[in-house]
Amino acid sequence: MDRQWRDLPLRTRLTSAAALSATVAIVAVVATAYIAVRHELRGQIDTQLRRQATEIRVDSRFNPFSGTRGYEINTGVGDIGGYSQVVAASGVPAAGGDELPISVADVRVARRGGSVLRDVYAHDTHLRMLTVPLPSVSGYAVQIALPLTAVDHQLHTLALFFVLLAVAGLLLTIVASWGAVRRTMRPVKELTETAERIATTRDLTVRIGSYGNDELGRLAATFNSMLDELQRSLGAQRQLIMDASHELRTPLASLRTNVEILSDLDRLSPAQRAATLSGIVSQLEELTGLVADVVELARGEAPPNLYDDLALDELVERAVERAQRHWPGVTFHATTEPVQVRGVASRLDRAVANMLDNAGKFSPPGLYIDVHLTEDGTLTVIDRGPGVPAESLPFVFDRFYRADEARALPGSGLGLAIVKQVVDEHGGTIRLENRPGGGAIATMTLPTLSTPVDCDEKRLISG
Repeated sequence: MDRQWRDLPLRTRLTSAAALSATVAIVAVVATAYIAVRHELRGQIDTQLRRQATEIRVDSRFNPFSGTRGYEINTGVGDIGGYSQVVAASGVPAAGGDELPISVADVRVARRGGSVLRDVYAHDTHLRMLTVPLPSVSGYAVQIALPLTAVDHQLHTLALFFVLLAVAGLLLTIVASWGAVRRTMRPVKELTETAERIATTRDLTVRIGSYGNDELGRLAATFNSMLDELQRSLGAQRQLIMDASHELRTPLASLRTNVEILSDLDRLSPAQRAATLSGIVSQLEELTGLVADVVELARGEAPPNLYDDLALDELVERAVERAQRHWPGVTFHATTEPVQVRGVASRLDRAVANMLDNAGKFSPPGLYIDVHLTEDGTLTVIDRGPGVPAESLPFVFDRFYRADEARALPGSGLGLAIVKQVVDEHGGTIRLENRPGGGAIATMTLPTLSTPVDCDEKRLISG
């Protein structure tokens, strides 16, 4: 049954739950009202019986013919359509009564006193009967009864009215609940249909309309935001593939040309042969670097289990040493302060290396590059190259973007884009600006750990 209940549509389950709750509430209200009215109507009969019991008169009379004394009992209930009967302590009714049923409780009242109030059936009528001791005469009790016909009729009419009212209320509740649930579930229905349409057509441009600021409205807004992000992500992936395909054409075309030249190897001079082989190696290196950069960009954000506490100063020092070997024509002057960050070591190492390579690529031989790492997690790389044209500064972190001045230099145009991606996933910031007097300043800031590092000295590295 539980499985069948879960298989029902959500709208049906909500409507059924609302109808069940309303039914319980209506039944409780109707039952309470019926019991209250019944108690009030029957209470009036009970009050009237007790009042009649206080008005019972017993008259003693002498019979001259038999020489005995008798009693005349007047209860007054006969005048209002009631019945009365005297019961002896032996359980035998006195002559002249209205033949009412006698119970053990009635006999007990005749013997010991007290009173009994109960429902009985006599004379084909539903009666309410009170038994009390007979005044002034011991060993006897008197039963007085009033009919409940009018009360029962009123209660039956009231019960029928309450049943009809409960049914009408239940039907109204079902209709109102169905309408309210249908209106409330409209965003969920549209969300489901939209998700099914996207799964079928792969069209990420569809959106759900606004439904206010309640939970379902926020759900619709969140779903639309998710679609926006998914569309942007898919668009970025497609753009990456298109850009990568475009960038791969040039080295592949050059590589193919050089390979075709090698088919006439016997006709080439030693110098031409060496130049061709050198070009092939250079193009293969360029192609390898481009593929590696595309793979790095396609990785996306690293999973949380790869994050660790890192000494950023040590990572920067190692990156500077490698950059010095890679760019022997320039000198790297680095000053670092102890800094602890949380991140992925390989990704941060790649970002720092790309910043240093970018500075080394644009620095003329014989000049030096300043690298500063401060304790607040800010890494600054200052070169003394030509700088970046003002119109190119807003685009330097875009994928495959290369200024006109840099097209003759090696590189894929992905280095700074990788830096931006790594910094963003680590919650940091990156910016590039021109240095007064020539050159560029790249500044990367990463959030540091709150745990202080027990070291105050600065280390100086020169290459």
